[in-house]
Amino acid sequence: MIFQENKDRNPIKRQSRRRRIILTGAILIVATIILLFATFDRMRELGDRVINPIDLLPLLEIPNVYDIQGYPAASERAFTRFLKQGNNRHLFSRLKVFLQANQVHKVVSPFELLRQGSDWRDLNEPPFAIPPEEYWKTVVDTLKVIRQEIVPRIGPVTVLSGWRTASYNRKAGGSKGSKHLLFCGLDVVPKKNFSREQLVPVLRDIHRRNGRPWKMGLGIYKSIRFHVDTCGYRRW
Repeated sequence: MIFQENKDRNPIKRQSRRRRIILTGAILIVATIILLFATFDRMRELGDRVINPIDLLPLLEIPNVYDIQGYPAASERAFTRFLKQGNNRHLFSRLKVFLQANQVHKVVSPFELLRQGSDWRDLNEPPFAIPPEEYWKTVVDTLKVIRQEIVPRIGPVTVLSGWRTASYNRKAGGSKGSKHLLFCGLDVVPKKNFSREQLVPVLRDIHRRNGRPWKMGLGIYKSIRFHVDTCGYRRW
């Protein structure tokens, strides 16, 4: 009789253990799912603070270099790697806040301002660099000129060269007084299709009509690349 009672209890104990194991496993699965969703939302929030979201393509499908009007330009993918170095992410976040406070953050994509140039691979220099904070204010008027004078005439532009380090500028053969060293000068190309014959007269007209009040510097290079700054009225 005693043997029969022990035998009857064993299945009940085993069934109770199985229920506890299943319940514990279910709780762990639910907790893991909640943690994954919370982590994903937090990472996405942090990422949105650093760079603009890419609307059409996943970041992994973005090439390292774009061909923009015949010039090689480092892409968002290359910039994402740049942000992982040192204190770059924090500094870029502060720069974006500064541009927004001065209402010039939508003139061009902020990361484009940090492109050193289109020949960084030949010069063995980084494609991006962040200027010292004391230079940030010098780019504000240049961006305003682009927004108020250039974009209405030729449409939006892409920055090929913004801030340059002294090392980059020297290797590129830039002037010792280059406005890129002050974060005042930008080399850009129009996003719309223009021939040089169409573009040059328009740029010269902009400079002639409105360049002096802005202290606008205008340089027109080969093809459709041109330089704009607000650090001295002149043209070349």
